[in-house]
Order: sequence, then C-alpha cells, then structure tokens
Amino acid sequence: MALKRVLIVGGGSAGWITAAYMDAVLNGPRNKIIDITVVESPTIGRIGVGEATVPSVRDTMRTIGVPEADFMKATDATFKQAIKFANWLDGKGEYYYHPFARRPAGRLDRSAPKWLSSDRSVPFANTVSVQPELCDDGRCPKTMQPRDYHAPLSYAYHMDAEKLADFLCDLSVKRGVKHIQDDVVAVQLEAGAIKSVTTKSGGTLEADLFVDCTGFRSLLINGELGAPYIDYSQWLLCDRAVAMRVPHDLHFSGERRPYTTATAQDAGWIWDIGLANRRGVGYVYSSDYMSDDEAMATLKAFEGAHAADLDPRQLKFRVGRRDNPWTSNCVAIGLSSGFIEPLESTGLFLVELAVATLCEYFPFGEKMDVQAKRFNQILEDRYEEILDFIVLHYCLTRRQDTAFWQEVQKADRIPDRLQESLDLWRTKSPSLSDFHNGLQLFSHHTYEYVMYGMDFMWDKRRAGAAPTQTPQEVSEALSRARGALPTHDEWLKAHLGSSYQ
Repeated sequence: MALKRVLIVGGGSAGWITAAYMDAVLNGPRNKIIDITVVESPTIGRIGVGEATVPSVRDTMRTIGVPEADFMKATDATFKQAIKFANWLDGKGEYYYHPFARRPAGRLDRSAPKWLSSDRSVPFANTVSVQPELCDDGRCPKTMQPRDYHAPLSYAYHMDAEKLADFLCDLSVKRGVKHIQDDVVAVQLEAGAIKSVTTKSGGTLEADLFVDCTGFRSLLINGELGAPYIDYSQWLLCDRAVAMRVPHDLHFSGERRPYTTATAQDAGWIWDIGLANRRGVGYVYSSDYMSDDEAMATLKAFEGAHAADLDPRQLKFRVGRRDNPWTSNCVAIGLSSGFIEPLESTGLFLVELAVATLCEYFPFGEKMDVQAKRFNQILEDRYEEILDFIVLHYCLTRRQDTAFWQEVQKADRIPDRLQESLDLWRTKSPSLSDFHNGLQLFSHHTYEYVMYGMDFMWDKRRAGAAPTQTPQEVSEALSRARGALPTHDEWLKAHLGSSYQ
C-alpha cells in the first residue's frame, strides 16, 4: 500500500503536537504507513497559547513517547494540580479551587447534598479533595521517587508553549517527519478538494490529507474551503487579551505555585501561571466594557511596580468554532478550528482531542466523508460542552459592581442546555447519569466544584444548619499527603536541575 501523504500547514504547538502524535501512533519506530510533512512559516510569529493544561496532556506526552523529565526541562514546565478562582462570587476577596483529584466515591455520592444541608463553613472542594489545602501548602502532586506521568494525585503542567513546539519539532524531525520552513502563498483545488499548496520559494507540495494549523488565519479551512464559523459571542463576552511575561529575576515570590490562578476583574479575569524562570500573566477582557489601554493599565497595576517597564502584547480573538473542521480532505486543528477563552485551560486539550480522533478515524482509503462526519460530531460536542462549562463560571456570580458582571448574568447569556441543567440541579445535585458521553471532559464532579465554589443555591441555606464536617478519610488522606509529598519547589530543584534553582 502506498504511503498516505499528510501535509500539516503551520507549526506552533498545534502543528507539532499533531505531527509528533500522528507519527507515534500511525507510524511508530518501524512501521511507516504515512508520510508527514510540516510546512511552517519563518515569518509569522506564534501566538504561544496553552501555558496551562489539563491532565490529558500526560497521556499525550506518554503516547508521543518522551521521558517526563526531558519534556519538562525543555519546556520550563512546572506542575498544576488545580485552578484557583479568586473574586468570582462577589469580588470581595473570596476564592475557591477546582482541583484535579478527588476521594473515591460510588455512583450515588452524597457529598454534595450533605454539604448543601450544612452551614457551608468549609469550602465544598475541601470536603472531597486534599488538593485545595495542598495547593495552599505549595506541595507537589508527586513523591520524591517519581514514575513518568504517574503520581498519587492527578496533575497537569504549566509550560512554555513555544518551547513545546520547538521540542516536538526536534523530536519529530529526528523520527523522520519532514520540516519545510516557507510561507504558503497559494492553494490549488481540484473537484472541491485541496490538491496542493504553493510556497513563497516556488515549491509545490501535494498531499492526500491536509491539516490546517495556521491559527486564527485558518488559511485552508476558511480561506479556501469556506467552512462555516459558529459564533459564541452571544454567550462569551470576552474578545481580547493583553499578556506579559514576568522574569523571575524581576519578580519572584520565592515559590512556584502548583496551580493556576484566575482572578476576576472589572471586565474579565487575569491569569497567573508560574514556569521555571518566569510567570505568564494576562488579562482576558471584553472590549465592549474596557478599552485596550485600560486593560493594559489594569494588568500592570495588578502585577505591581516591577511591571512598569514590561511590554505586554495585545491579542484579539473571536470565540466560536468551525461547523465542519474536517471539510473535504482538510482537517483544522487548533485555533483554525475554534477558540474558547482559556479559563479552564482547554486550548491544548482541543488540539490533543482533534489529533487523537484523527488518528482513530484516519482515512487509509480514498473516501473520507464517513470519517469526517463522525470527527466533526465529536469536536462539536466537546466545543459545546466547554462553552457551557465556561459560561457556568460567569452566570452564577452575584457581582453587580460593573456593567460587565451585570450583563453576564442575563438569561440570554446562558445556553439553553446549561439552563436546563441548572434547573435540574436545583432539584438534585449533579450525578454520573447527567453526563453520558464517554469523551466528556468535565464530569459531574467538576461541575460541583464550580457550582458550590460559587455558592449555588445560596438562597436555600438553612438557618441553624449544623457545621460542615470534613469526612475522616479526607482528613486522614491529607495528613498522609503532607507527610509524603515534598513542596513543589523542592521536587523541581531535585529532579529538573539548574533552571529551577
């Protein structure tokens, strides 16, 4: 059988995750059945999104086949075991955690009803997970005797997305992936499919399957094939971001936090992500409620006086997704497929999902419409799921201090699917049966963290309710974890070397 030719247009983290993953899964070290080429522009800069991830990234890196320490050193990575949400409920200094690990519980877990009937004096997440307090302690999810991609507690990473792309580029090229540095300037169609692309240097590149990783430009899927775009701006108001990098030698608090922080602001929220030698901070906001200059000033004021000489960069984005990310013989992966604000760090997850699904439905024959239809449904389901979950963070707020926070609570800003679920969850807590898609990213547990972190059904509090009780098994597990787990910085310095000193 002739080799199937795959041309990935665009590099960055999306392009190189796609190349490395496809090569590892479909070719492996000895059985080459697809020929992979990446053509990457040497003139168009990378956006560098995806500094924070979700736990699925561990499976992705394990599948690609790289030692965890090598990957972490190359990308300045640190561990992430939760997201800390500050000022989302009423803007007065409150916070809650969305952790990644939770004590085992059966299908009919009664943790939430018990918490709802108590005085709620202990945050809900603390009654079912040890990670909120371990995050406050600054502890690592792994022991000092690590196994690659395994730990007592679930975790993800903070990492430099541009260095990830470089790392996977080098790895892929060594394994046989072709890398062409050139600009694609024209696309040739034949019978509704892409036949070839032409580069600035005059080369013509043909393939059987084209993968569009050109970011927001969507050069192939939109520019040539015109795949429709489904706009999400009715439900998600934020459309801009201003981001900056803060070197540790300019400002370092003395610890690298093992969690991402998302702090609500007047017209959106600020992320704070700690890497080996710098922090990434950025303000995601709505341009209808704040100007670019105001957003930049807010971000610098939030960071402090040491940010005065830093040069933040502005990003404009459109929230939504392609209706058919696999159209004809072209598959869009990454920002060319869609974008949802990174409140739950889902950017790289959607890349991972797309390439894993593409490998599962890879078109070895001539026809690909049946595979494309199933692929498109899977991606649509996950985008819609993530949309609902991000809106959940906004619609439960009780903030009334700015026009932005007043607007996000309005009924027409809540998707019908989410509203139906919220109506149901006023009669019962989220449970396993509410989520029946095996590819679901966010479970009933993750919904509970946000809902009860935002004090859902606060109007149903019972006067004179008994104090909240933390289950004994959670308290005992916390005590054991404190005895077994080093601090985050201790682990990084011990296992990853000089960059983490």
